[in-house]
Amino acid sequence: MIKLTKSEMIEIIKILEWHTNLVMDIQLQHFEANKKTMSLEQQLHHEKWKVRCLTRQAKAIAKKLGDPDIALTEEELDEQIKRSEN
Repeated sequence: MIKLTKSEMIEIIKILEWHTNLVMDIQLQHFEANKKTMSLEQQLHHEKWKVRCLTRQAKAIAKKLGDPDIALTEEELDEQIKRSEN
């Protein structure tokens, strides 16, 4: 059994309080960062949804105008170029 004086116990409690506060600060920072990440993920999802919606609308308009094979993305354009080269 270790015997500690009152001043040693107070010092230990101060150290534990400091570490507890540090952990709480880190937890708060993590929580705030997580909220920002979730907000950015939601914004990205919405932007992707808008792009998909506009792409479908543009393809539908192009099909009505007689150009069903319009390239709207870089990948589609690359595919069209490859097909035209063959």
